[in-house]
Amino acid sequence: MTKSILLLLAVIFIGIQFYRPNKNIQDDATYSDFLVTENAPEHIATLFKNSCYNCHSNTTDYYWYDNISPASWYVDNHIKEAKNELNFSKWKHIDYRTKRVHLSNIITNITENKMPLPSYTFMHPEAKLSKEQVAQIVEWVGTIEVN
Repeated sequence: MTKSILLLLAVIFIGIQFYRPNKNIQDDATYSDFLVTENAPEHIATLFKNSCYNCHSNTTDYYWYDNISPASWYVDNHIKEAKNELNFSKWKHIDYRTKRVHLSNIITNITENKMPLPSYTFMHPEAKLSKEQVAQIVEWVGTIEVN
């Protein structure tokens, strides 16, 4: 009985590997990208790419475990939700009022440690922002003139 259950679970696990969500991969930033549009300094761009862009842009760097179902389904859903909230790759196409809201939300979310998500920084500790890095982002975002 136990062997049959384990065999069935193994077959199901192998079978679900054949259903793969589409990858969120775009080779390079485009002219409409937030960091390009707002002419971000290199150190700020690095912070955003390390802490925000995997979920909030069209340029996700996948890890080996992101290719194993059902984890791949969770990651795909998480990225879709994040991009629905804010997609840095389409920054230039967002109206100025919405940009102002997003900039305010960026500051609020990083200063209150809501972003990057704790579940993300658990798996990607390099994405966690130090107080100094948060201060750098807040200062730079405060200089952006939205039009």
